[in-house]
Amino acid sequence: TAIWGMIDHVSKGRHAIPAVAAKKHRQKRVPVSQQLILLTNQDQPQIDGPTPDRLIAGAPVFSTWPGPDQDGLFCGRWQSTPGKWRAIYTEWEYCHILSGISVLTADGQPPKTLRSGDSFIIPRGFAGTWEVIETTLKDYVIRP
Repeated sequence: TAIWGMIDHVSKGRHAIPAVAAKKHRQKRVPVSQQLILLTNQDQPQIDGPTPDRLIAGAPVFSTWPGPDQDGLFCGRWQSTPGKWRAIYTEWEYCHILSGISVLTADGQPPKTLRSGDSFIIPRGFAGTWEVIETTLKDYVIRP
């Protein structure tokens, strides 16, 4: 997709390809599986929000920059403006907070405040609430 910058793969194991060989290598088509994929949020996102039956407070707007899916995994970048909604996960998700503050609360458990630099896993079957205190931007990897 447009949000992913493709960088030519120019190393073999621990040894870098010399500059002349790298130039020839860049002229070849390299399979996607051998390319480094950089995630950015510079292109137009997909805009969404919680469904009305899950909305608890505010009017959060979700912006998603999806990346490619591969081998049953998909990933991307997601942002939400402040608000609170019921969160029910049917997939496993790894998240890394890039900016903002959110509070994730599993049913029957104490709330967890998440800030820039925090990484966490939301297990399949999670049920609780997600509250965005300050607009939050995260990278995610999801396994259905």
